[in-house]
Amino acid sequence: MNKKYYVIALLICLILLVSACKKSGAATGGAPRTPFIGGTAGITMDFEKDSPPPEVTDDSSFAFNVIVKLKNDGEFKVDSNAIRVNLVGFDPNDFGKTFSDLSDNQPEDTLESRKRDAEGNIVEGTTTFVTFPKGGDSFVPRKFSGNTEFTFRADACYNYRTEANTKLCMLKDMINVRDNAICKPTSTRTVYSSSAPVQVSNFRQSVVGKDKITFSFDISLNGNVDIFWSRDKRTPSSGFDAACPRDPRMRREIENNVGVELLEIPVDPVVTNLKCGGLDNSFEGVVKLVGNKRTVTCTADLVSDRLDLEKTMGILLTYNILDSKEKKVLIKHLADAP
Repeated sequence: MNKKYYVIALLICLILLVSACKKSGAATGGAPRTPFIGGTAGITMDFEKDSPPPEVTDDSSFAFNVIVKLKNDGEFKVDSNAIRVNLVGFDPNDFGKTFSDLSDNQPEDTLESRKRDAEGNIVEGTTTFVTFPKGGDSFVPRKFSGNTEFTFRADACYNYRTEANTKLCMLKDMINVRDNAICKPTSTRTVYSSSAPVQVSNFRQSVVGKDKITFSFDISLNGNVDIFWSRDKRTPSSGFDAACPRDPRMRREIENNVGVELLEIPVDPVVTNLKCGGLDNSFEGVVKLVGNKRTVTCTADLVSDRLDLEKTMGILLTYNILDSKEKKVLIKHLADAP
């Protein structure tokens, strides 16, 4: 057989082998090496097409619904009872309804998060809907004196969380660091955050003594949303408190607050005497972002009989999000019959 055909046959075999390895999940270097998909998205919201329509006619001549579409593009699952949607911007009596028909509506389904399997394949989050008015009826405009434009705004309040993790560098000798040490105890450490509007970034570690370290990280809000968290809900396990307040005093108290909890490190036998500025105790509390940002700084003692290691540390952030989407609806007046 011609040498050229041998080469072609060999190339085909290699291509088929690589393809088979990828399909079977064999190690080809393609599996992700990071814990999260990442990003700054949480739940995205929009109105379904023509729900509400841009124009309708008055005098009970046109009935319509408002349908809000919700999609979870982040990495935290939101139960249907952990989200409330209100429709605001107009008097419901002008459309044959009451305020209770527009308040505290909930989606049809639980909003499962985006997920990534061990091989890097992404499963998209749930898309679900909230329909107004509640109860399956319709909006029916009354008679107006002329063309009138109204604002239909959907306000969604929901509980969300951010998971982040990094690795602390703990050497037996933190002062005299060898050139080939497994890590550098004074350095910027890589931190990974799950997809959510609030992110953890800029993790730094330093040595402040033979058996003592300090580390800090930034918490920042990304995106055009408002966040709230009550100091009465100190820990993430406290759950959803349905608090996206409109009262000015209460809003000032809990706006831009984030619940913070450090994971794994508080129970690690190598780390003792953990203290974090701004947190109520050694590893959890509530901080307020200023200018959409807050730096948390901690110190910790290390046991003296340790070996060289990198220790994974988790950070869990909890907060409520208020997001809005609005649309103008023109109510066109039907002229009276002559």
